[in-house]
Amino acid sequence: MTLIIVLLALGLAFWLACLAWNVRNNLDVPLVSAAMPFDLREHPRVSILIPARNEAAILATTLPAFLTQDYDNYEVILADDASTDGTAELAQAFAERHPDRLRVIRIESLPPDWIGKPHALHSAFGVAQGEWVLATDADIVFHPQALRAGLWLAERQAAELVSIYPFAECRSFWEKVMMPVFVGALATFFPLRKINDSRSSVALASGGYILMRRSVWAGLGGYEAIRREMIDDLNTARLVKHSGHRIFVAMTRNLVRTRMYSSFREIWEGLRKNNFAAFRYSVLRSLGVAAGVLLTNLLPLVCLAYGASHWAVGRQWPSGSAGLILALSLAQYGLSALLHGVLVSFYRIGWGYALLAPLGAIVYTAISLDSMLRTLLGKGVSWKLRHYGKPSWEAEE
Repeated sequence: MTLIIVLLALGLAFWLACLAWNVRNNLDVPLVSAAMPFDLREHPRVSILIPARNEAAILATTLPAFLTQDYDNYEVILADDASTDGTAELAQAFAERHPDRLRVIRIESLPPDWIGKPHALHSAFGVAQGEWVLATDADIVFHPQALRAGLWLAERQAAELVSIYPFAECRSFWEKVMMPVFVGALATFFPLRKINDSRSSVALASGGYILMRRSVWAGLGGYEAIRREMIDDLNTARLVKHSGHRIFVAMTRNLVRTRMYSSFREIWEGLRKNNFAAFRYSVLRSLGVAAGVLLTNLLPLVCLAYGASHWAVGRQWPSGSAGLILALSLAQYGLSALLHGVLVSFYRIGWGYALLAPLGAIVYTAISLDSMLRTLLGKGVSWKLRHYGKPSWEAEE
């Protein structure tokens, strides 16, 4: 009983520290909106780079938006990454209607020692003519002001890399449960205030919108420098910032949007491919975070379930140590719901989903452990119908 009380007290201390940390770092988040006036002093040429692998269904919606930006001096380069679903034919049909705006290049196979997305971006980057490049994803929907907004931020912030986090559209039950947990983890480990502070080493960008000065990225080795990295956006931001260049990140509700995953299977596969890599393949970090999540989410739920059963039998709140355990568990649950309530509100999800935050955290932990075990056992991870085996690394101890 004493051990449980100590563990719950530690968990409550964690949630209080997490609340204070997030309030301090995320209270004044840079937010850009399509309603803002994005007046530019200069109009450099920009190359929008789109890696596309079997994206025919979504490109019918997203490609027209890429091609109708409220900005004249830009080109779109779509790298068809050995697609088999008609992506090439669809993109080529658009290219014939927009010959001065869209260029399609075909990739027949993935070279050894490369991850698919960095290689597709590398291929597009090699033919880009813009002074700036904007790396994005085929499933991102751009507002007509999206490109102009990034250039405006780059001017105002004197930044060499600008990223706008796409608004995540959540429609299914599991999207509404899991995506706030995922975004909450990012906000905790990679707060925007730290990312945008040149004195901090914290760096992150969203792969759906990374606007970079071409000469800077080329000088750092370009995509070849991250060719083996599963998490291209994180490592792009790290490379640019740690080389002494300024990066700036903002959020939006309407300039850039996407539906990251549409099913539980896609959520599991998509989060699994990045999770162990995010911890730099460290077993200790992965297990430590997993233990912390279970301590602060699963344990309080178990204790509350016990309290509910006790109430059902005796119709009274337990006293003594049992009552303290329930109070500590309820406090943790309340703080968890409060923190996630901010996110479900931002993403326009029903407030009731904030109460399901522990469920999302537990499932996320299972995904994390699956990612670690598959990698350690040599099974690797899969994405976009490609399988990536065990990377060439030695796990940190």
